[in-house]
Amino acid sequence: MHESVYDVAGDDPRISELLRVTLTELTEGPEGPLREMAEAVLDGRQDLREAAMSDAYGTELGTAFERFWSHYETLDEQERRDLVTRTERQLDDLLDGPQSPADAARP
Repeated sequence: MHESVYDVAGDDPRISELLRVTLTELTEGPEGPLREMAEAVLDGRQDLREAAMSDAYGTELGTAFERFWSHYETLDEQERRDLVTRTERQLDDLLDGPQSPADAARP
């Protein structure tokens, strides 16, 4: 993986792992610019920051973010809080392993 991933993650191993998993998922997706970028970053051939800021990949990343933001704006406050809670749990499960039933019951 390109060293820039660790810089972007601020040397936080959980964020580095999240970026690695996300990039890996992109490499398993349909052919296109984001798959190409993810493969290059994982292979160490492409700086993540440069890729995100480039015309070649920035447009694709911007489009994906715009789709998310359009959806997010349609949610009410409770739906937004629920989304954040679900996302935090999924992230913890991904990075730390599944929670015990007692942990999952906590707000």
